[in-house]
Amino acid sequence: MRGAHRLMISALCAASISGSAALANEGSVILPEQPADPVILISASTDEFRVYVGTPDECCAGRSPLAGRYEHQGQGVRFTPAFDFVEGQTYTVLSDGVLTAFTLGKADLTAPEVVAIYPSGDAIPENTLRFYIHFSAPMQPHLAADKIKLINANGVEDTAAFMTFKQELWNADRTRLTLLMDPGRIKRGVAQNRELGPALEEGRSYSLVVDSGWPSVTGVEKTMRFEKAFQVSAPLRTLPNPEQWDVSSPGMITREPLVITFDRPFDQLGLATAITLLDSDGRIIDGQVQIERNQTQWRFEPRNPWTGGHIEVVVDAQLEDVAGNNFRDLLDHALGTEATPGNMAMRRVELTR
Repeated sequence: MRGAHRLMISALCAASISGSAALANEGSVILPEQPADPVILISASTDEFRVYVGTPDECCAGRSPLAGRYEHQGQGVRFTPAFDFVEGQTYTVLSDGVLTAFTLGKADLTAPEVVAIYPSGDAIPENTLRFYIHFSAPMQPHLAADKIKLINANGVEDTAAFMTFKQELWNADRTRLTLLMDPGRIKRGVAQNRELGPALEEGRSYSLVVDSGWPSVTGVEKTMRFEKAFQVSAPLRTLPNPEQWDVSSPGMITREPLVITFDRPFDQLGLATAITLLDSDGRIIDGQVQIERNQTQWRFEPRNPWTGGHIEVVVDAQLEDVAGNNFRDLLDHALGTEATPGNMAMRRVELTR
């Protein structure tokens, strides 16, 4: 196979490494050489053809195969994963009871760490919708339900706090996991809320815990335990409104930053792209964005000095606060409530002379 020196082939189940390599070289299975390459089964005499994350020792009972597209090509089948294969991660191909494992690239033996959790504040609203967990390295999937826990001040775990999905909500390189609170625990009047109560209650303390032992895609090194403690503040049940923000007025012909201090914490990912500044001629102003003070402040440093008499702050109406409320609708809205029309919200800022 082309570029085969980049491909590390592990043993078949109950077979040697050399046997695994022989199977691949004989042409029964063509294994990927690059993250975007497919897995190709040359002989499709069986319907049992799946690709799993992990080694043959971990495969395959009780595990879900990778999502992707299967295409018949002549006598063979081509599997293209929904997301590219990750370098350093071991995968196992199951075909007619035979397991063939492969790993792309070079394994990273550095122990992974939790480097950030958002919202990052020491106090978050009762109806917070999501958490983002950032890791220092690509992580093995399908372990979040076992490794992540919400624990109250008495050390009691809430096992029904989070949504569970067949495919976890990772970014492309599996360094950021999106963790959704169950909306049924947030929305008032819903059966789950009435039976179990909110997962987070105002005035109480909790910890979001990432247990030790979570392996990176290499499967060699594992995380240390990480705990984020926080207090719960009052829920956010009003629409965001730019008129309630404190917006600085930079000096004309200067490169002073424009700083927006919000009345609430907003979604960390959304803030990076949802706010645009226009000059008095309607042109986009180029510059650098920083998100500060636990997602309650947006700081913009222009590439060139400010010109014209004013700035238009344009906000995508789909930007959500940490409770999932955007500028058009509340997550926990009353039945029959109409969404506010419009795709954007605006605020005019006069430059100082």
